[in-house]
Amino acid sequence: MFRSLAPLGLALGLLAGALSSSASAQCGLPDNLDGGPCCAPAAVNLPQFPAMPLDGLWICFDSCAPVMQKPYCGTIGAPKSVVGGGGVVCGEYTIRYQLRDCLTGQLNWTGGVRGTYSRTWQEFVPGTNQNFSVWRFLINGDLVPTNAVPNTPCDRPASLNVYSRLYVTGHIDYALDCNTNTWSVAWSLNHECDAVHHSPGSARPAPIGGFDPGKTFSIVGPGSTFAVAPSATLISDGPVTSGTIRHNNWATLPAICRMREPVQGNFIANNPFCLCGPAAAAPQNVDSTVFAQGQCGSSITPAPAPGRFTQKRIGVWTSATQFPGVEHLLFDFGDLRAANGCNGNQTVEWFEGPETIGGFPAVDNTGVLLGRQFEDLGSCNTSPTNPARRIGAPHIVNRILNFNLP
Repeated sequence: MFRSLAPLGLALGLLAGALSSSASAQCGLPDNLDGGPCCAPAAVNLPQFPAMPLDGLWICFDSCAPVMQKPYCGTIGAPKSVVGGGGVVCGEYTIRYQLRDCLTGQLNWTGGVRGTYSRTWQEFVPGTNQNFSVWRFLINGDLVPTNAVPNTPCDRPASLNVYSRLYVTGHIDYALDCNTNTWSVAWSLNHECDAVHHSPGSARPAPIGGFDPGKTFSIVGPGSTFAVAPSATLISDGPVTSGTIRHNNWATLPAICRMREPVQGNFIANNPFCLCGPAAAAPQNVDSTVFAQGQCGSSITPAPAPGRFTQKRIGVWTSATQFPGVEHLLFDFGDLRAANGCNGNQTVEWFEGPETIGGFPAVDNTGVLLGRQFEDLGSCNTSPTNPARRIGAPHIVNRILNFNLP
């Protein structure tokens, strides 16, 4: 389990000094999704996010070991609101990525991803007056390669011999420096092996012979401060001391957002192993058990067999001054059983999303100190038997989970 780096009194004292010098009215902006009645419609309140330069690192894992790391440059376009149902869809955006070879400037990958708003919080750098407002999005979509991508198994995944696009999923954190009014981003994109994103019954299944069963891919930014550590990255384990469940009601498009429902629970790390490689390989993955109970009757519990939920360790950002600070990054995915307190329905859903541990000390917008382990997960289907199950392909998000652990 990860332990807090700053005593509560010191943390809140530093935060008070930092926020008093805030230079931006957008810092601490409430998103208007908390505090309302259970299941009530909500209208999200977000700032305008800018386009950002891309500082990325493409990581290829084979049998849970890193075998290639390639820097990428480029741009992340400004998020654009999704329009549907006669209006702007609540909390939904499209974001365009362009990945260029840093040496040649050639465009290698391009693609638009769906960004589903997850949550906001405040961070501060101990010993300074520097503080950030942060907004997190869950993202998924497709990257399309150009002819400039080298035809090697780590540069160009083997699934592109059958499918024209590469599915990626992860997150992006937009951080506004409240003193300088400047923006930073930290982000991740992931594509898993045949057993996950090309499994039987998924949207893009592998052929009988498979593609390249041991390979997985992660792209992270900022890449210049990231150290790959698939066996040494910290893992989440412990009580969910605070958190929420939020439902998107797509039947009421475009007004899909509902108020968050506070939850508590447990996130239990079990056996480490290698999901995409032989049993003797380094244990990059950790099977996990997830429980959460909401105040309005919603809940999250383990899925029945053969469903499983897994943490995948990627590495750590290493800068103590640059956002996101010294922060560990994982990608979590798997089936969970979800009960909806708004309508009484129970479904088994596939969830994917980022896990970050550490970083700068954080509080919510009311000043309550948050734990150092953040879990943000989005679901992409309503039933494993649903023919529209979208594992391994772009999807819309039905349910958003935000968990904080000590």
